[in-house]
Amino acid sequence: MIMDDKDDARARMHHAAEEAAHSATADKAKGRVKEAAGKVKEKVGSAIGDHELEARGTAQRVEGRKDRLKGEIKDKIEDVKEHIEAGIEDVKEHIEAGIDVLKEKLDEARSKK
Repeated sequence: MIMDDKDDARARMHHAAEEAAHSATADKAKGRVKEAAGKVKEKVGSAIGDHELEARGTAQRVEGRKDRLKGEIKDKIEDVKEHIEAGIEDVKEHIEAGIDVLKEKLDEARSKK
């Protein structure tokens, strides 16, 4: 039963990680679009002397940068998570190998008696 719970937790964690990765890609794409649109508005506003349009463009560009950076941060968090998971697996393998060695030593000691 405990293994089922662990497997279920792993499956939920994997699903959440996939959603986060998709979300990161969506945030970066959305951010790039907003940045580009904002730059266009800034340039057009500047060219025609419409300071309000220029300011709206600046605001949109900054919002786009925020979204893009949010997506990049999500990617970095996912990279760190994967690195930590790999480290945990390495530690687990070392512990299991150590346990196997201890069992062998115990069996050897018992057989000598």
